[in-house]
Amino acid sequence: MKIIYAVSVLLLVLSCDALPMTNPLYRPYPSASSSGSSTNENQEFTSLMQKDAINKKRVTAEVLTYLLNDTDPKDLSTAAVIENTSNCDIILRLVGINSNEIYHLPIARHSKNQFVVKKGSYTLKSKICGANYYSQKNISDPLILKLSN
Repeated sequence: MKIIYAVSVLLLVLSCDALPMTNPLYRPYPSASSSGSSTNENQEFTSLMQKDAINKKRVTAEVLTYLLNDTDPKDLSTAAVIENTSNCDIILRLVGINSNEIYHLPIARHSKNQFVVKKGSYTLKSKICGANYYSQKNISDPLILKLSN
């Protein structure tokens, strides 16, 4: 009976993760090329950056106006400045919670980008070097956001 008990305890201990593994399993950090949807996201990022460049001087002037002046509560829009300190290009997706507003904001790696958005409550989503970012924010004043991996 003692032998059966000893063998069962030994099997239980060996089958658990209680003992250190001699050959541990390392999972590589997901790279931009490891997911199938990254190609589509890269193409979308390129397209969004091209569209973003069209009126960039005007948008930059509007953002500076919002940042340097007192915000008017009656104004329907405000500024958003997003800094991307990661090693990956990202698309920040803002979806209005109680509105039909949807923004896809491209931010290149190690840079900032600025936008004019309508005030309101938003869900913010992004993939930052394979990691998911999710937040909900009520944007009523200029938004300054720093994203990193």
